[in-house]
Amino acid sequence: MPEDNSLQTLHATVHCYLSTLQTVADTLAQSCPPVGGPYRQRLSRLRARLAFDSSVGAIEESCEIASSELHEYASKASLYVERHRVELRRAIAGLEDIVRTLAQRQDFYGARLRQFATQIEHSEEPSTSSQAAGLLSCVESMSHESSSLLKRMRDEMARVEARLVEAEITDPVTGLMNRREMERHIAAVQARGETPVLLLFDFQDDLPIEVAQQVAARLSSQFRHSDLVSRWSDRRFLVLFQGLAETARQRAEQVEPWIAGHYLLDSGATLNTVVEARLVEAPVPDLEPAGRILG
Repeated sequence: MPEDNSLQTLHATVHCYLSTLQTVADTLAQSCPPVGGPYRQRLSRLRARLAFDSSVGAIEESCEIASSELHEYASKASLYVERHRVELRRAIAGLEDIVRTLAQRQDFYGARLRQFATQIEHSEEPSTSSQAAGLLSCVESMSHESSSLLKRMRDEMARVEARLVEAEITDPVTGLMNRREMERHIAAVQARGETPVLLLFDFQDDLPIEVAQQVAARLSSQFRHSDLVSRWSDRRFLVLFQGLAETARQRAEQVEPWIAGHYLLDSGATLNTVVEARLVEAPVPDLEPAGRILG
């Protein structure tokens, strides 16, 4: 390779590295602003220093520094998010306790007032009958409004719980995209007027946690970064393939034997798995016919 081309390649490589470093710095601040600000500043300063000194030693040192900063950020961001999740759960639990207490007190005082109204109604004073009726009407109205308010509080807490679940995009066991997020990507493809190319890998039996994690690792390694891999259910994995259906069919035939077969369990035993791979159309059916089908 001519020397000029080598220098151009080196210059382009350094430029891409510096651009990527700045993008990472900006992303850290955007993804979790309460944590990412200092890391953005430090990585930006690191980039600025490299712009003046792009020697091999400086670049190698910067890689180590960037790796350390990213690991530290990930740890602190994870802790921050988890703390917020815990505090939110505590707040919801506290509200639920308040709602239960309010309901119990309302029932107690409602019963007492009804008892009092009944005593007035059976009193010997003739003028108390209308008073008792008015009191009972007031008690019933109060009871109805309290019940309506308590229901609204419970419904709102249920909606908060649902929104928290809806915001999650990752399967907690495998680290892959979860079903809800994959459904959103499928819908986005359809919204563009395109037909999503979907590959379903359906295991014959439910998978233990350690096997599901190994399946996810094997499956992810067999597809490009542009192909989206998700855990669709306990024993099913779905891939949104970027390409033609025929190409996806051929890829499924190649991948299927790689993810089927024996897996090592934490106990030291092995588990033999059987998987079916096939092309499916959106929406993905919940029940599949028996037998191996590709396409």
